[in-house]
Amino acid sequence: MKSFLYTLFICSILISCGSNEKKSAFEGEVMNEHPTAPVGTIPDQSIYMLTDSFQTQNNEKIILKQFAGKPTVIGMIFTHCDYACPRLTADIKNINKVLNAEEGKVNYVLISFDTERDTPDVLKKYADNLRLGNDYTLLHGSEEAVRTLSILLNVQFQKDAEGNFSHSNIISVLDKEGLLVSQKEGLEANHDLSIASLKGMLK
Repeated sequence: MKSFLYTLFICSILISCGSNEKKSAFEGEVMNEHPTAPVGTIPDQSIYMLTDSFQTQNNEKIILKQFAGKPTVIGMIFTHCDYACPRLTADIKNINKVLNAEEGKVNYVLISFDTERDTPDVLKKYADNLRLGNDYTLLHGSEEAVRTLSILLNVQFQKDAEGNFSHSNIISVLDKEGLLVSQKEGLEANHDLSIASLKGMLK
């Protein structure tokens, strides 16, 4: 399965996280806003089919299936990014604020591209610095696990010579079973349809 997924991964136009960062050519593009038409490289299957384990910012071992039972908002970042990733995290925080759901009703998950530097302790500091609450889980995984998940989420990334990453900026919404129901590309994008999808799942 994983070797098949790797063949589907094609690097395209990416957004850099350096100080001279430019907007992605994809920014603002709606990738999937239809709540009943999940997309991805394997649109008919749950993201939770992956059995790879990750470590949380609290150094706890976890598999993605443990997020089942609640809607999940998910993004991919790395903590040394000084431009796009803090903004992407802010967008997820804004979804949380607008949704105004009771604590514990929605999972907010951030997965790091940086398998070498973003240890659980580093992720914990990132969460604390950005004042991420108890609903937020930050994940460190193996290079293989992170790459496989990125393929399923249509998130493209590439490591540069300095150890930083160029990447697309996508916020995904999963249903309670881990199926993609909404995705949006771009920083400070309009997430009204994603929020509407989340509200529908909370009824």
